[in-house]
Amino acid sequence: MSSRALKRLERQKQQALGLGDESEQEEVVEETSNPKFNAFALLKGDDDDDDEDEEVEQHEVIEKSTETQQASKPDTKTKGKKSKKNKKAKKKTEDVDSDEELDRFLAEIKAKDLSKESKDVTPSESEPAEDEYDFEEELDMVSEPVKEFDSNFKFFTSHRLKQSLPLLSIPSVKDLDPDQEFRNLFGNLSLDTIEDANTTTSLAISPELLEQFRKLARLTRGWGGKDRRGIPGTTRKLLLTRIRDDWLPTAQKLMDAKELRQDEVLKYLEYKEDSATIEELEFKLKKEYKLGVRYFRFDKLNNIQQRVANTRFYASVVMTPDPESLMHLLQQYPYHPETLLQVAMVLLRQGSEKSTSISLIEKALFVFDRSLQKRMHELLLEGKSELIRLPYEGFLNRQFYLCLFRYIIGLGERRTFFTALSYCKFLLSLSPAEDPLGVRYFIDFYAIMSEEYKFLTRFAQSPLCVTYEKWLTPGIAYSTVLAYLKMDDKENAKKLLRTAYTYHPYTGLKLLELIGLSASLPIKESTLKPTHDVIVAAETYLVRAGLLWDEQSSRQFLHDELTELFQTQNQKAKSSIYELLGFNSAPDQPDIPINLIRFAILSGESKIMARLPQQVWNENAFEYDALPPNDTTVQYNEFTGVANGSSVVDSMIDYVDHNLLGTIIQSRTDEGQFEEMVRQLQEEEEN
Repeated sequence: MSSRALKRLERQKQQALGLGDESEQEEVVEETSNPKFNAFALLKGDDDDDDEDEEVEQHEVIEKSTETQQASKPDTKTKGKKSKKNKKAKKKTEDVDSDEELDRFLAEIKAKDLSKESKDVTPSESEPAEDEYDFEEELDMVSEPVKEFDSNFKFFTSHRLKQSLPLLSIPSVKDLDPDQEFRNLFGNLSLDTIEDANTTTSLAISPELLEQFRKLARLTRGWGGKDRRGIPGTTRKLLLTRIRDDWLPTAQKLMDAKELRQDEVLKYLEYKEDSATIEELEFKLKKEYKLGVRYFRFDKLNNIQQRVANTRFYASVVMTPDPESLMHLLQQYPYHPETLLQVAMVLLRQGSEKSTSISLIEKALFVFDRSLQKRMHELLLEGKSELIRLPYEGFLNRQFYLCLFRYIIGLGERRTFFTALSYCKFLLSLSPAEDPLGVRYFIDFYAIMSEEYKFLTRFAQSPLCVTYEKWLTPGIAYSTVLAYLKMDDKENAKKLLRTAYTYHPYTGLKLLELIGLSASLPIKESTLKPTHDVIVAAETYLVRAGLLWDEQSSRQFLHDELTELFQTQNQKAKSSIYELLGFNSAPDQPDIPINLIRFAILSGESKIMARLPQQVWNENAFEYDALPPNDTTVQYNEFTGVANGSSVVDSMIDYVDHNLLGTIIQSRTDEGQFEEMVRQLQEEEEN
């Protein structure tokens, strides 16, 4: 039955009960006795059976309304007055009905468009079928932390993901704005003060050239604006950055971004899977989509300018490292993200260029901010960043990860710890199970420094930390103890310290040595027989522990409780079982998690990097793409560029012009040859 017929029956029911005035009754009579033709009804495309049912229902309504008309005829004395009133009411009702039909028609068209659009990016079925086997139910029954990682992290089920989403959420995009934190810390700063801070230049630039940039900004429509967030070609605003005065105004798009289809996402999951079937992966993906999770990918533009920039970057970083050449490249291609990030690291190593380095990293973040896919932009703006996923297999996706990692460290340098914590959530949410850059190894630091103690205690007890044993990092384990102490909850602090001691006794011993109050240790370090992964993980916390445990009362608590635990628990090395079997030590050193290695390399902390085994440095661990995923299904020669099959993982070499690369190597002695090669490429592209 149509909605209009239902409304009419409802009016008749009210009339039968004596409700409503006579004008309403006459209005129903006039409408039902002369049903008007509705052109929009022909556009609905309903089935013939539905149309016949609706006609029968309308005839029934007409008959009932006729009976009601005869039973309740109005008095002839007042008929004249009511007639005018009824004509107005009838006209108004017709307009309302017409508007309702139009709104309904437009809503149906919009729904069809959304449905058609969603088919390209969502699974073929919106929800898993009820009779489909849910293999995750058995995994949800596992309550103890899993010791070893598995492909695709199957134990981090959709149910556990749903529990974790609130902890990854950034309610407002303002939480990603360091200026907003400055306002919260120091009150409402004047616009001039913030403007003065945001006009800091990235590199040395003359006042004359800076004035030319400002003039060009005024001529470039859509660039900057009063809020410094406008970008040409779209009405959308920047969400992560603000435009600075020394950024060259340009209307040119810098890269592409797209939302991945289901079959594309499955390729990322399938290539590294070693046990689950494709049906199980599809089932899990459907459940993620039901939660609202969406996958995205940044892609490079395939034009001559980008190919030249990529090739020159590869030659200056991989083939023959040349920082001076990188500086020249940045001047010619000021928005090449790889060059921006690499030059930022070169300046950072010089020590005196820290502020300039941070500015370059922010400029690289602007490149990605400007290129956000529409749906990704909407999720960020709506405070649903926890639903955004970026597969780490995509090269530009990895550059975005690296940019956020560097930016977080820069925010810490500026002491905007809450903003840094928000970016930690954002970076972790992009791949919460894989955590490719090891956010779990420093998120606790920013949580303590920003005084977000409750968040840290919830995070430490969530599936994000307890699903796998190694997810409860030394930093999270011991910083949670400190968080409870900061909240004057010593009982929970003691409880969590026992948990931290159980999982990370070596870190506890080194922590006692570093910030304890006694000169002697309860046991010898050799007793614990720490492995490489244990030593590196411990060092990621120890380099910052002194800044966290700065209060005398907290240090005293840590000393007393840890000393007692070492004396009473009689903790022995986890490898003691091997001694019972006749071995002097564990047969093999456990592998260091790859995200821990990436974190150690990218942290820039010499104490952490010194703990890595030597073989790590033999793997060509370049900073611009530290230990990328390895797609072993494709045989690829990076010098010839020949690949057998389609690769899921791409890298910088895929965007290099190999002929131009050879020319660049030769051009070290012949500058004219390189320029001639670039000119030929430009002519080929134009033709």
